[in-house]
Amino acid sequence: MLKVLDFIGSNIITEFAGQDLYRLKAQVSVSVCTNEGKLTYNMYAGFPTNMRSGSHLIDFIIPKFTKNNKYNLALLCHDFAYTQSKFQYGILSRKLADELLRQMVVLSGELGEFRAGIMYRALRIGGGYAYDSENKGDYAGAEDYMDFRWEDK
Repeated sequence: MLKVLDFIGSNIITEFAGQDLYRLKAQVSVSVCTNEGKLTYNMYAGFPTNMRSGSHLIDFIIPKFTKNNKYNLALLCHDFAYTQSKFQYGILSRKLADELLRQMVVLSGELGEFRAGIMYRALRIGGGYAYDSENKGDYAGAEDYMDFRWEDK
C-alpha cells in the first residue's frame, strides 16, 4: 500500500473567483514523498479550486480552508487529482487520490484519523460525480494550469 511519508509545498495565494471558487494567483508546487517514490504536483496561476467541495455546514468537522498551509496543500492536490488532464482522465485513480488526501490531512496536523476517515468515506460515497466531471464552466481549461510527475524509487 502506498504510504505518504511527508510532503512540502509553496504557500497558496488565491483570489476569489465566484461562490466557493478561487483561482491561484501564483504557482503552487507540492512534493509528496511516499514509500514508492515522489509525486510532484505543479499548479500554475489561474488554476481553479474550491479547496473542498460540499456545504459550509460541515466546516467545523472538515474545514474548506485554514491557516494551516500544509492542510490546504493536501486539499489542493486532491482538487488537482480530480481535475481531468489533457488526456481526458484523472492523473491518479479516484481511490488513490482519496487515500492520499486522507493521509496528507493527518500529516498536516489539521485532522486526526477519525475526521480524516469521515472525509475519506464521504469521498468514496459521493466523490464519483466530481471525479468523472468534465472541465467545463468555471473549470473549463483547468488542464492547462497543471503538471504532474511520478518518480519511482
